[in-house]
Amino acid sequence: MVLRIVLSEPFLDAYRGELERATAERHHWERVDRIDAETVAQADVVVTGHLPAEVAAAATRLKLVQTPGAGYEGIAFDALPPGVIVANTFHHGRSIAEYVVMATLALMRDLVPSDRALRAGRWRSVRYDPTIQRPDTLRGKTVGVIGLGEIGREVVRLFTVFDTRCVAIRRDPGRGSEGVTLDWLGGPDRLHDLCAESDVVVVTVPLSSETRSLIGARELAAMKPTALVVNVARGPVIDEDALYTTLVERRIAGAALDVWWRYPDSSGKGEPSSRPFAELDNVVLTPHVSGVTTETFAGRVVDIARNIDRLVAGEPLANVVYVSGSQ
Repeated sequence: MVLRIVLSEPFLDAYRGELERATAERHHWERVDRIDAETVAQADVVVTGHLPAEVAAAATRLKLVQTPGAGYEGIAFDALPPGVIVANTFHHGRSIAEYVVMATLALMRDLVPSDRALRAGRWRSVRYDPTIQRPDTLRGKTVGVIGLGEIGREVVRLFTVFDTRCVAIRRDPGRGSEGVTLDWLGGPDRLHDLCAESDVVVVTVPLSSETRSLIGARELAAMKPTALVVNVARGPVIDEDALYTTLVERRIAGAALDVWWRYPDSSGKGEPSSRPFAELDNVVLTPHVSGVTTETFAGRVVDIARNIDRLVAGEPLANVVYVSGSQ
């Protein structure tokens, strides 16, 4: 069976040749900047993270929506015709966990302000300025992980190397810790406990109606004044205004933000927030790159190709998150 496959994610352009070679059959691949109703009406598979309702409704022959990453909040599930499968792919856990540790240490060691100061000829050191606080190490700190999927588990594994104490919450704590060492694991009802105990709060949950603004003014107020927040989930999981106000007023020590409330157009230009986080010296800002490594994308290429092969062979697909008409 030869499929018509539409690819709309520009960051996969470098891997298109690998994708085509990795599938057992030589399918017809089409690269588009934007999937419209006419394009999706002729597609058997679309590889995209964005499929709005008016486009999804036109997918009369569509069999599979394969997202190129873990996120699927951009897919209009309810508009898809019956029988369409939506699947995602991961392989970013270790890459994002390394970012989390890196960003945490950068905040703890005052890396960004020190770099900026030295570039301007100022030595930001206790040797020359006794008012500067000496940083702690990670040893003995408590790391609280919100969400214990692939990312959360890798975050725990890496932090335990530094002799930290790790706690976590997940939607279904009955699933257990799945091979990682935790001081305790709880459900969403223990979010306040996690925020109050942790020196570093790491947010890894998907964005949904349940997790939007999960971390708000109340949760931030429960944190220690020395606490750090690292968000590698989605921007709106944290209340934008509450976080900005908390950082401005120094009610927590800092935050590392790799995900945002606003994203740019195709030019790659645009403010990531309605609030001026860039003016703050207690924030590390990155443009949603924590999972962008060669390891991540090599694994995703394999996953996407294998799911296409499974579709052709009539076999169960991996990482299915939704099947339209089955609910």
